[in-house]
Amino acid sequence: MRALDRWRLSRDRRRVARRRHALRAYYRAADLWLPPRPTFRQFRVAVEHAGGPPRFVKVDDRVKDAETLRGWLLRLAPAHVYFTTSRWLDPQRLGPREFRGKRAGYPIAHNILLGQELYFDIDAPGDLGAAKEDAAALLSFLRREGLRDLALVYSGNKGFHVHAYDFEPRFLPRLPEDPRKREAAAQAGRVDLVTRIVGAGIGIDVEITMDPRRILRLPGTVHGTTFNICEFVDPAGLASFRPRHLPQ
Repeated sequence: MRALDRWRLSRDRRRVARRRHALRAYYRAADLWLPPRPTFRQFRVAVEHAGGPPRFVKVDDRVKDAETLRGWLLRLAPAHVYFTTSRWLDPQRLGPREFRGKRAGYPIAHNILLGQELYFDIDAPGDLGAAKEDAAALLSFLRREGLRDLALVYSGNKGFHVHAYDFEPRFLPRLPEDPRKREAAAQAGRVDLVTRIVGAGIGIDVEITMDPRRILRLPGTVHGTTFNICEFVDPAGLASFRPRHLPQ
């Protein structure tokens, strides 16, 4: 290794060590949030390393409370923390969507979808004001649809997430018994609502809402690129909201 490369690697190691120290200090006292019925979710983190891209790690644990998750965050000091927007019967062994081969019957048991709330991702690169407008418009749209249990979250970077926890009992029919048909049914139950939202000119990432296998950043955690806090936002104070930044 050339001297310049050694210097760069040493510099990157110091930077990563400094960032991970700041993350551990934050997570020791952070007010961590968990999605509904967290033991049926998979939690994934991205751990930063010097000289290479972040490494994704699955939390191989049933996360039943915030302290369980905190233990993992303190040990790994991840740059990014995510949760599955869907609930799964065996989330730690969640596998591929397609089942092939002689043992196809076994992975099916690890891919039984139990349900999914409604989640939206709104990004407006370089224009947080535009993202605020879309977030406010989406909240108003959902309220007109009769949804009341809503939450607004700053993503930590370019926009906002909207959670609708009372979507399933109002809009999603009972899922089929056949596990191979459940994901398609969950998607079909969103088509009409998502189509009308897009038609209203509200800028959402359709894939995040439609795909049962998507992950979303966990509120209360740090966005490892910006070092801003992903956090809940009071819709009444959205216009004046400013991101909180974690010092490094």
